[in-house]
Amino acid sequence: VVYETDIENVRRVVPEPLEARTNIVIAWISEFELGTTQGGFKEAAIYVQVEHDGVEGDYEPFLYVNSHLPLTGGREIWGFQKKMAEIGLHHEYEAVRGQVDRLGHQIIKMLVVPEDQTTMEEVPWSENGVYSLKYIPGAEEGEPPLRQLVLTPGEFTAQEEKLFGGRASITYERSEIDPTYLLKPKRIIKGFFGQGDLYLPLGKIVHRYEE
Repeated sequence: VVYETDIENVRRVVPEPLEARTNIVIAWISEFELGTTQGGFKEAAIYVQVEHDGVEGDYEPFLYVNSHLPLTGGREIWGFQKKMAEIGLHHEYEAVRGQVDRLGHQIIKMLVVPEDQTTMEEVPWSENGVYSLKYIPGAEEGEPPLRQLVLTPGEFTAQEEKLFGGRASITYERSEIDPTYLLKPKRIIKGFFGQGDLYLPLGKIVHRYEE
């Protein structure tokens, strides 16, 4: 689901030195079945649009999976801030419903009605990839943590004639542990549903906080 929020909401969830550049939010729930090295799993993420030194990208303030393997790999390699959660993706009547439940709260609920075939050009991903904040606490008392800002140029390709767009809605239940509600929707732009392939290479360290 692609929607607009207030730009101040985006600024509240973006770490320095990233800067919020639009008020657009992309909320995404996916199910990975084949072709992964970590087995099948579901994942949910919320992306905001940012820039660093003139390089545009997306940032994930909230990211969830339902399997420990992709959680560990995503954190240790790229610094993705993944948490465990219950994630559902359901076909109901003419719509597709996705939801994320954690600690007794439904922190993400979205509905998409797949009405017309579309292309990935309609989804406003940033061309340069996704920024992540890699944070590893020091193993020794007094040792500073490892903190890096990483940019990863992943690519999602929709399968032919298997991407649809249509009406959509999204809601966030308030949780202070997982405050997705900070990015509350102001105007829904469009919903998308389909099948595709994700390529995720190694990232590039673009900022070292300890220097």
